[in-house]
Order: sequence, then C-alpha cells, then structure tokens
Amino acid sequence: MQLRGIKNIIFDLGDVIVNINHSLTVRAFQQLMQDNYPIMEKELFAKKIAEKFEIGTCSAQEFISFIKNYSPNLTSETIIDAWNAMLLDIPEERITLIKKLSKNYRIFLLSNTNEIHLDFINQYVTKKFGLKFIAAIFEKAYYSHQMGLRKPNPEIFKLILVDKNLNAEETLFIDDSEEHIITAKQLNLKTYHLVKPETILDIFE
Repeated sequence: MQLRGIKNIIFDLGDVIVNINHSLTVRAFQQLMQDNYPIMEKELFAKKIAEKFEIGTCSAQEFISFIKNYSPNLTSETIIDAWNAMLLDIPEERITLIKKLSKNYRIFLLSNTNEIHLDFINQYVTKKFGLKFIAAIFEKAYYSHQMGLRKPNPEIFKLILVDKNLNAEETLFIDDSEEHIITAKQLNLKTYHLVKPETILDIFE
C-alpha cells in the first residue's frame, strides 16, 4: 500500500475493524421465529426497515416492535441478542494498529450502523480494551444512524471532508464494499477495497 501523499485515513467498521458474519443473525432469527421468519424477512426488505434503522428514521424500539409483530412471544432482549449475533470480535492487533497510525495520520471512522449494534460494540471495547467507546481511538467517528445518511450516498463523504477540512486526494478510504469504494473514488478519495481473508494488518504491513 502506497501511502505517499496520504494525510488522512477513513476506516469502515464492519469487516474492516469488527469481524462480522451476517448469516449468524439470519440463523438466530430463523430458529426463534420458525415459520414466521420468511414473512418477516420479506417485509423487512420490502419496507426497507434495516436501511431506515441505519439512517435513524426507524428507532431501536420501532425496529424491535416490527419484529415482534411477527412473533409476539419474543422479548426485546432476545431480539437484540439475535440482531447482534452477526457481530463477532475485534482482534486486539487492529486496535493497536489504529492507535499507531494515529501518531502519523488523522484517523476517522465511517460506518453504516445502527443504535443496537453500536451499543454492543461500545460495550465490547469497554470490556475487552478498557475503551470508553470505539470512537475513542479515532479523531472522530461518523455513524449513519446519527447522520441521517448512509454509504454509498456521496453526501456522507462530502460531509466528512467539509467537517474536518480534508483534501480528498490526501485521504485514504478503506472499506469492504465495492459499492462504497466506487462512490469514494468518484469524489477523488484514495481507496482500498478490503477483501477477505485480507485484513487491515496486511495493508499496512
């Protein structure tokens, strides 16, 4: 990875810093909801509930209530646990790397996430690394559900560039989604498409 001319680095969160397996959440809900799951899943996509949750137009309580409509016997705690099942771990060496990079670069976080997932991740890093929250190792963290925007909307990138007075040509964006990478390139950001099994440690090796 050539970092010549790079002064700023924007990291994605899921599958870049936090290991994720979406199928575990699907499996958890299938086991909990049985025959009700396919109906719920169909409506979830049709009504774009997950996307609305990621831009904050659907609250955590509304999200939970939506799922309860299809399985009233489920508790809020059970639904939250199933929704968080996709979130695996954060290897300590990734936290160490970001702290090290922050000595020479301005480091930011940009994530399509939601209230429930962010609460889980913040509790995880507090317990495992003694951090108050994941944002503590970045100059600033930008979360879709707080911004009312999500990747690949170009406006979310423009907002960060303006907010922190960043030059796009001097800014590296690292994400596991090709769709997000394409948008960032169109705005003249330097990009790196991270594809498993590669990790951020391989990029900066």
